[in-house]
Amino acid sequence: MIRIFTNTLNQTIFALIIFTVLIRFFGYYVPYINKTQTVDISYLAHVFNILNSTPLKSFVLSSLMVLLSALILNNICIKHELIFIPSFLPAYFYVMLNSLFPDQFYAGPTVFVNLFIILSIDAILSLYRSERPTNAIFIASVLAGISALLNVSYLAFFLFVIIGLNVFRPFNIRENMAALIGFLIPLYMGTMLNYLINNTFLPFYLFFPDYGNINNQWWALQSALPAVLLVGIFAILRMFKNFFRNTTKSKRAIQMLMILSIISLILMVTGKQNPRQEFTFLSIPLSIYFAFYFSNYSFNWLKEIIHLILIVTVLFFQYRSILGI
Repeated sequence: MIRIFTNTLNQTIFALIIFTVLIRFFGYYVPYINKTQTVDISYLAHVFNILNSTPLKSFVLSSLMVLLSALILNNICIKHELIFIPSFLPAYFYVMLNSLFPDQFYAGPTVFVNLFIILSIDAILSLYRSERPTNAIFIASVLAGISALLNVSYLAFFLFVIIGLNVFRPFNIRENMAALIGFLIPLYMGTMLNYLINNTFLPFYLFFPDYGNINNQWWALQSALPAVLLVGIFAILRMFKNFFRNTTKSKRAIQMLMILSIISLILMVTGKQNPRQEFTFLSIPLSIYFAFYFSNYSFNWLKEIIHLILIVTVLFFQYRSILGI
């Protein structure tokens, strides 16, 4: 099955759409009821309530966002040569990793923030040997600022932008100041909008991040995550085994993905929102690692078996409540 996505033919997109509907159908069959504060700003919470007013609307919108993000991420991987064999594997694994929990079928802030992160990665990768980096720096930092508007904890993604900027560019105080200004612009506009609507500069409920407070993560052992992370370890080991054979740009991209993995993991285990939804941040680097691991010029039985086990595990933990297991 995985070989269907090991090419760049346009008709493969239709196979990806079918796969997205099938792997995420559980989200419509057993609708997810959001029990967490979606965003800190009251009027944005109202917007997300409208977007998820019915199970069908929630399923369709979240699936469309995941599919769109997957295709954009896949294009970035090909354009910037993040995988050595161009294919639709990054998009395929991105969809799979965003379909592990019913919580991921909710069209909440995380699916939008993930799209912003993907677009930021594209902008950061475009900085390599760019003669005019201003636009890319501005886009990446503004997207990080919008992410922080949706949840204060996502301030951490500005750190990712700054590190990425200085990984792909020699340190330049003007460029770093431009990134800071770009990051502050959405926050300023959000503050003004909040004042006009609620007559207060700060939101009514502001959950300040606490990156040192680790939440209980035992739920992860009763999900598909152990199997996912085991395959992820194999993938990371293979990627770093070939690390020194890569181009300079690819090496820096791998380092940046590791930084994103660390930041995403910290947000997932310390966040004040839903950790199952915030796992979607880890799906970006993991989908690239998986695509790198499963890319082959020839058929490989071992990887086909590992892929089959992975798919069965995901489906098992989706439907086990229905099966009474």
